[in-house]
Amino acid sequence: MSSVAISGTPWSTYSQSQRCGYLVILFLITASNYLDNSLVSVLLEPIKKEFLVSDTELGILTGVSFAVFYTIAALPVARWADYGDRRSVLALSLAGWSVMTILDGTARSFQSLVLARCGRSEEHTSELQ
Repeated sequence: MSSVAISGTPWSTYSQSQRCGYLVILFLITASNYLDNSLVSVLLEPIKKEFLVSDTELGILTGVSFAVFYTIAALPVARWADYGDRRSVLALSLAGWSVMTILDGTARSFQSLVLARCGRSEEHTSELQ
């Protein structure tokens, strides 16, 4: 099998090392996102004590807030990824995810934490496209 790409194919635009570099970057983004989502589950008890919330509200934080906004955002973002510039989709979603993650960490109330998690679910949608 030849390592030379066929001219005219999408992957012939980038060298092998560039493609590997892009793959590593996408892996690191995905790993960071996965770790960030997992940390909320680990921190449920400290969140419960800090904001004095019930188990039901924790369920809203970890499930409903993510699922509802993820569902709403999935179709428009998928259409944007299909017909728009995918580089822009990835760049804007990564920037939005970063801002929402900062808001997660600086939340002063349970409501602001839930809103930040909702925003992160929308950004997560676009990263998967």
